[in-house]
Amino acid sequence: MTETNARSAATNTAAGSTGKPPLPTLEEALAWEGMQIDGLGNKTLGRIAGIHVDAEDGNPRWALIRLGPLAGCTAIPFEHVAEGAGRLWSAYDRDWIREAPRFRPTESLTALQELELCAHWGIREEQGRAAEVAERDVDEITAVPAGD
Repeated sequence: MTETNARSAATNTAAGSTGKPPLPTLEEALAWEGMQIDGLGNKTLGRIAGIHVDAEDGNPRWALIRLGPLAGCTAIPFEHVAEGAGRLWSAYDRDWIREAPRFRPTESLTALQELELCAHWGIREEQGRAAEVAERDVDEITAVPAGD
């Protein structure tokens, strides 16, 4: 590899050029509140009720979905939500969303609650958010509503 190619590869890696689109900023995600989110088969999953951020670094971790007036809220991994053409989309089936753990949108999440969410979404304990919270005390607050 030439020096120029090596420098270019290092720059692309440092900039996060993984072929994936960049995640929205927290400010962009906060504008999602109240927007409808659709899933597989273009079925409505619910409406965005808020964003939960890491209690330590403030980075977005969960998008809260209000399932209906009586059904409550659940959360899906923040990086599993895509925005385009004025709408939100996530590659989940409505029934799978409705089987996820529930909580209030103003409630902070403990490590145990986040691990339960991760297990539901298939995020193994040694990967992603599950790995981040797995070694914390189960009662420790690990995610809080954005803006709190």
